[in-house]
Amino acid sequence: MDPSNKLPVAEIIGHDLDADLEQVCRLCGIDSDELLAWVREGIAEPRGPEAGRWQFSARQVRRVWVARRLRRDLELDVHALPVVLDLIEEVETLRRRVRLLERVIED
Repeated sequence: MDPSNKLPVAEIIGHDLDADLEQVCRLCGIDSDELLAWVREGIAEPRGPEAGRWQFSARQVRRVWVARRLRRDLELDVHALPVVLDLIEEVETLRRRVRLLERVIED
């Protein structure tokens, strides 16, 4: 895949987004078979009755993008990815809460 054809994922993560299977594959640099397998593993949870009509939220696109990076950079097993992604999201949630509490305390 030619990286110049991909949209920067960071540009879409913060926006309301409904991406279909093909768009997620293009944005994240994975093929559709891999994404289908990842959905079966619980890495991403699209909305919709069947693969041809799935819609992925920005949060789900981000999970797929992070999963791809974890597989590529750390060679994590696909079965471990859902747990690792959940832990990353939990850490991010806790960091947001700490920042909020720090602002409340400072005021």
